[in-house]
Amino acid sequence: MKQEELMRYSRHIMLPEIDIVGQEKLANSSIGIIGLGGLGSPCSIYLAASGIGTMNLFDDDNVELSNLQRQIIFDSSDVGAKKNLIAKKKLLSLNENIICNSFSERITKKNITKLLKDSDFVIDCSDNFETRKIINEYCFKNDKDLISGACIGWKGQIFNFNFSSSNSSCYECLFEEIEEEDLSCRESSIFSPLAGLVGTFLAIEIIKNILEINNSKENFIEIDSLTNEIQKREIKKNPFCKICKKK
Repeated sequence: MKQEELMRYSRHIMLPEIDIVGQEKLANSSIGIIGLGGLGSPCSIYLAASGIGTMNLFDDDNVELSNLQRQIIFDSSDVGAKKNLIAKKKLLSLNENIICNSFSERITKKNITKLLKDSDFVIDCSDNFETRKIINEYCFKNDKDLISGACIGWKGQIFNFNFSSSNSSCYECLFEEIEEEDLSCRESSIFSPLAGLVGTFLAIEIIKNILEINNSKENFIEIDSLTNEIQKREIKKNPFCKICKKK
């Protein structure tokens, strides 16, 4: 590791759970981030600052004025521009040592293998249930760790699925619970700082997964920012789940 990198990541390296070996693991990792909105913005910023080696960014939207309330990687001068291109530019200005690839394609069943094949880990910050299901199935079938987040109103959710384990549940296991509540971020209210909190949690969880120090069985976190309550629980494998029951 170069002297400049030792200085840049010195506060990480001082942590015994990370050290130089852990920082090098981060530098050798590749993460796909789907969605650069309220969750993807803070998540990508902290991952770039943390020294993730390769970041693959996916978003097909343009920056809108209403995005600026919570999508902190953008500013007023970015309105109308492509999110993926602006995010790439700003992340590289934060950390020129990382590799940052950006894509303006929306994830579909037809293109997901092509788009995510080079990402060892996946973070789902998408804003609709259909995309989440596609990402969940792909990551499960390809043994890629999936961290997924959602944020509506005052409440946020973080899911951590370690698909290298045969006992891992998946997003589809919660299908009946989530389907009725599913709303697009385009259609719902969102408390601005909560998006930052959930996005930061996503970065924390994926870094711990990369470093293999995430030993908690509680793979679901729910945050109520109105009451400041945080609840954690384990999502157990649904024996009737159409995606993960066969593993």
